[in-house]
Amino acid sequence: MIENSTEKGSKLKIVIAVIALLVLVGGGTYGGYYISQREKKVGNNIQQPNNQQVTNSVNINENSGYVRNIVPSNSFEAGEFLVNLSDEEGRRFVKTRIHLGYENKRLAKELEKKKPIILDTINSVLRSKKSTDFNEKGVEKIKLEILNRVNTAFQNGRCETVYFTELIIQ
Repeated sequence: MIENSTEKGSKLKIVIAVIALLVLVGGGTYGGYYISQREKKVGNNIQQPNNQQVTNSVNINENSGYVRNIVPSNSFEAGEFLVNLSDEEGRRFVKTRIHLGYENKRLAKELEKKKPIILDTINSVLRSKKSTDFNEKGVEKIKLEILNRVNTAFQNGRCETVYFTELIIQ
């Protein structure tokens, strides 16, 4: 009789161990799946600029409110930006290199003179964005917003294009 109860006790321990192992494996599988799906919703961690983003530019037609592609004759390197995004988690950031395109040659001196204002404006625009804003249409909206905000600082002309020559979201 004593042997029978110890046999039942050891079988019960084996059943409990198998159930615990199944719960751990199932939980790990679910956790891995959940994390991978969450990253897919946010988008790729790294977005390389495609040929269209580098060679085409954005021009605002103020009268009709649409964006059209042009190639400017001059460009100004605003530089590299590493900015925290406004996601709820607070752990996302964007790293980008931005160039501004313009036609009016007199604007070159004003761009250099007002570089701190330009950098602050671009930083403000980027900081206000979430990682989900950096999709194909969202990037065009961000370019448009940068142009609208930067152009308020100029007297000798206006920037007509924005280039993201590097764009990494993490």
